Amino acid sequence: MSRNEHEELNAMIRIPLSAPTFLAALVLALPALPYEATTRVPQDSPFDSGRVEVDGTSYPYRLLSPAKVEEGQRYPLVLFLHGAGERGDDNRAQLRHFPERMATAAYRERLPCFVLAPQCPAGSRWVAGRTQLGTGAPVDTPPAPPMRAAIAALREALTALPVDPDRIYLTGLSMGGEGAWDLASRHSDWFAAAVPICGGGDPGAAERLVGLPLSVWHGAADRVVEPDCSRRMVKAVEAAGGKLRYHELEGVGHNSWVTAYGPDGCLDWLFAQRRDPAARLAFAAERFAAACAPEERVAFLGDSITQAGNNQGGYVDLLRQALAARHAEAAVIPAGISGHKVPDLLRRYEEQVIGAKASLVFVYIGINDVWHSQSGRGTPIDEYEAGLRELLRGLRTSGATVVLATPSVIGERPLGENPLDEMLVDFAAVSRRVAEEEGATLCDLRRAFLDHLSVFNPEGLERGVLTRDGVHLNAAGNAFLATWAARALSEALEGRQR
Repeated sequence: MSRNEHEELNAMIRIPLSAPTFLAALVLALPALPYEATTRVPQDSPFDSGRVEVDGTSYPYRLLSPAKVEEGQRYPLVLFLHGAGERGDDNRAQLRHFPERMATAAYRERLPCFVLAPQCPAGSRWVAGRTQLGTGAPVDTPPAPPMRAAIAALREALTALPVDPDRIYLTGLSMGGEGAWDLASRHSDWFAAAVPICGGGDPGAAERLVGLPLSVWHGAADRVVEPDCSRRMVKAVEAAGGKLRYHELEGVGHNSWVTAYGPDGCLDWLFAQRRDPAARLAFAAERFAAACAPEERVAFLGDSITQAGNNQGGYVDLLRQALAARHAEAAVIPAGISGHKVPDLLRRYEEQVIGAKASLVFVYIGINDVWHSQSGRGTPIDEYEAGLRELLRGLRTSGATVVLATPSVIGERPLGENPLDEMLVDFAAVSRRVAEEEGATLCDLRRAFLDHLSVFNPEGLERGVLTRDGVHLNAAGNAFLATWAARALSEALEGRQR
């Protein structure tokens, strides 16, 4: 494993808390914590405190729990990103505005939830650069360290607390509004809804936000963050096919959060939202079908996952249904065979894919090349790379547009806890490199699966979240894969048209 790939593996492993665990906050009565007079949170604050460590730097957070946690119940969690004025290391200033409101008795009774409020250090930002004016780093670049700390705190909270996974919410104001746009663009599948307030994001990432319920707020008289910052994002999301709520408040300056979090604001709407993977799949599949030519011939080339994906409700079948609804003359070519590896695909792709006149090919291979190494029948990594290159060159020479997927998972436990994780890291890195160098569109299933499991497998189960046995997909996994395959296929088709 190269140094960079080793660092990538380490970076994705769960980051331990250095503070008392979140579970302690559920079992024991929370102690009263003193606050400086400059904060408006009551002296007998119900907030617990803790820290996470990222790259050797410690970042503080605060946690508000429901006033009463009932056994067997799961509760919403809201991740709140504060503004520039609350930066520091006191672990107090970030409690202003939204957290202090949610800590009042009335709101704790009416909207019982967890509120997670990390604090960004002085001189830093949630986003690397000012995305307000479209000048910040695009979301394809690594998140800024404070955002990585917020993500680490969120993952730890989901591991330790009784959170409803379908009711994880995101909001932020001003600098935190930037952060909310950024984090939602990076991980839209995590959240049931997001409320960015007087911030701006990267319009180029708007397609990633389609299907995520959004309530956007900005003061029309804001001169700190111009309203055009929100308008630009709203326009981009709508142009991509998304629907959202935009509230531009006449006569309001840079404090639109007062209205947004107030009695006539977003909170009732926010807590009514639930994560809806079916809606995300429907949009992605429709976009894929719309991008296809009327007589498109789409081949799915792979192993047993793709073979099973051709059955009713499988990922191939889900995309076939979307394609058929749009183009009666289009066709799907199923080409998955159980147990196959890259050398097996090389022996049959000309007959089964090129011979069938496929114009678009989704290649999903690599699991058996790694998995079978346990019995001495795997594929050496140099042969894997050479075979992938030969396969992609042959397909592209035929005139087909190609998408290459990275191998996903062999076991759903946290990264580093499954026996073949290190090999999968290396093989996935090869697939990424080959896709880039051979001109194929990448569908990074390895990264997508790990990203999803880091949030939605808090118990660290070996199977059952996206797979039925650690490898082969269950219903949720087929829908998940269909969504990501549709996104990558759409990207490839839209690139073909440019």
